[in-house]
Amino acid sequence: MSELTIREIDQDEEFSEWLSDVLHDEARTTGRAFQSKDHHLVLANEIGDWIGGLRYALRGGVAHLMELVVVAEERHQGHAHRLLAAFEEHAGLSGAHLVEFWTQDLRSEALMAAFGWRRVLERPRYIGEETWYLLEKELPPMVADHTDPDEVQSWE
Repeated sequence: MSELTIREIDQDEEFSEWLSDVLHDEARTTGRAFQSKDHHLVLANEIGDWIGGLRYALRGGVAHLMELVVVAEERHQGHAHRLLAAFEEHAGLSGAHLVEFWTQDLRSEALMAAFGWRRVLERPRYIGEETWYLLEKELPPMVADHTDPDEVQSWE
């Protein structure tokens, strides 16, 4: 038997592509879609500078919001609301029936509650030994109009 090694690598496009292909083949063979796909939404100002954005993963009809940020000098202008609304819209148009977000910051819960999100789980001693909260929202069924989510609305 040949020598095997396991090592951690940084993000690598070639490995990512290989892993994606293997997972795709596995999903086709088993009929189960386990593959996760990362998506990014960026908020830019009138001159094109990035002032905020978010990253989410979509897997099996669930969109998991991983990060949402607005640069400090642009906060308190409703940009986080715009990004959250755009996330829900893009996730729904991409086939998600549920959106979720883990946070340790209860200020996030208040913001998201205004959009119909609710806390479903509290997990003590989680990441960084802190208490984290899982928030979620069920999305209404979207009409299958095959609209490209990137062309839906500019959220200005």
